[in-house]
Amino acid sequence: MAHKLAIFNMKGGVGKSATATNLAAGITKFTKKAKVLLVDIDPQGTSGASLGIPIWELETQLKDIFKSQSIEEKESLLEASILSTPQGVDVLPSNIFLAVEEISISGLPGRENLLAKAIAPIEDSYDYIIIDCPPNIGVFSINALKASDSVLVPVDMSYVGLLGVRGVEYAFDLVTNFLDHEINILGVLATRYDGRKIISRDVLKSLSEHFGDLLFNTTIPETVKISEAPSYGTSIFEHDPKGAGAKAYRALMKEVMKRW
Repeated sequence: MAHKLAIFNMKGGVGKSATATNLAAGITKFTKKAKVLLVDIDPQGTSGASLGIPIWELETQLKDIFKSQSIEEKESLLEASILSTPQGVDVLPSNIFLAVEEISISGLPGRENLLAKAIAPIEDSYDYIIIDCPPNIGVFSINALKASDSVLVPVDMSYVGLLGVRGVEYAFDLVTNFLDHEINILGVLATRYDGRKIISRDVLKSLSEHFGDLLFNTTIPETVKISEAPSYGTSIFEHDPKGAGAKAYRALMKEVMKRW
């Protein structure tokens, strides 16, 4: 049975997709024989595109699995939708057409459990399943949270990023209280950190005081190389293997593995 981890924050621009892709790539690269599936339930399709998936040429994708009627059809579409990448990560991609179908998908029976049911047939085929959520608390994020065993929360080092933590905690309470699914926070990750800036140091201190041991020791630095890597369709480990970003994401990968 795979470990299933959602990468979630209601605020955009926090390094959510970068964390999902580089964590998936890091586990594949540095953990022997580990099989990793990256599920991109964010209609922006950033995670898939970041690993070289041509998201505008998809013949099948997540929305098709959600809308299929029979178990046999779902499993067939699932097999057709999962794509392999040069990094060794399998990706279940999506693109903007997932958002186009959001209203109709939101009206389906058991809509909050669509992802859990979709990936159930392949859970035993993977060691780790990482789910990149959209930056909101809509039907797709709820699906990701319900399908996951635990959640990683990236927070960027800004005042607005710190304010967003309260919204994340409120979203978790909603899922716990109204959908009867307890949220297990694996850890909170400080992203876009620049130790030269007072705001970065202040936000990191506030996160430490608020979350205690839930805050990862690793911080992800603000670097151009992390931002560049997706444009080359690869992870930070291939794009800048000796840089600060690669070192940080490898350290994060080790922390995540220990907490699992």
